[in-house]
Amino acid sequence: MNHRFPLVLALGIATLAPVANAQPPTCTPRYPPPTTIAAMFDMAAITADTLDALPGVEVAIAARGGQDLRRYGLRHSHLAFLVRNEAGSWDVLHLLNRCKSGSSDLYREGLVNLLGESAISTDLRVGIPKPAVQAALRQLLAGEAAAARALHQPRYSMLAWPGGSDYQNSNQWILEVTAAAMAQVEDGRTLGNRDAALAWLKHKDFRPSRLHIGLGKRLGARLFADNVAVTDHPASERVSGNYSVVTVESVFDFLHQHGALERELSIAHQRIAAPAASSSP
Repeated sequence: MNHRFPLVLALGIATLAPVANAQPPTCTPRYPPPTTIAAMFDMAAITADTLDALPGVEVAIAARGGQDLRRYGLRHSHLAFLVRNEAGSWDVLHLLNRCKSGSSDLYREGLVNLLGESAISTDLRVGIPKPAVQAALRQLLAGEAAAARALHQPRYSMLAWPGGSDYQNSNQWILEVTAAAMAQVEDGRTLGNRDAALAWLKHKDFRPSRLHIGLGKRLGARLFADNVAVTDHPASERVSGNYSVVTVESVFDFLHQHGALERELSIAHQRIAAPAASSSP
């Protein structure tokens, strides 16, 4: 295995290199219009400049848009770590479920990849962990990041139950790795697997979001997509349609409640001007 995660600095439309040696998914790539691509690069540059201006910051936790969760009152859908690399630029480390399959991989890539087309629609929410938590996260995510990879469950479900380890969504991996850093800072404890991380989070009273999914959607095709499973949830949740889910908001709430964040900031999305109306000859 390579000493570091594969690094991808190209556009999010490129094929990404996973940490695990998984077979690449077969799906059709999307090519955003040039104005959107320009906005993606502009917002990535602004994000890097903003982080560079903060003294001593080596690790941040960022949330972007993507999945439309407005009907649940949620603005952001996806979390990632931003880690300063040896060259002084910023790497993105996160869990991705490519092509709506039933599995996920861990990726190290560039800021443009993280932002994607959400650069024109959603502000980037950034949490700056306290120095001790940053140091622990940096250690967990350095090199081959064996400790962070031990907290990865490749079986993916968008609605993964926070109380079990059968499935995992992208926000859970960020939460559980951060929990491992927090536990290390608190008393030197090592959370070496998902069961240990989940037990620690339960002890610390982590509270997931509750998303109500109506019967029609539960019976519809989207519920039976490869990247959605609810068999791990308690029967009471499956009957009521009120599912416990790890969301961006529940993670940020937990980190604030336990004093893991030093500050939080928002980086505005890029606005694309409407094309000027052509004048008649």
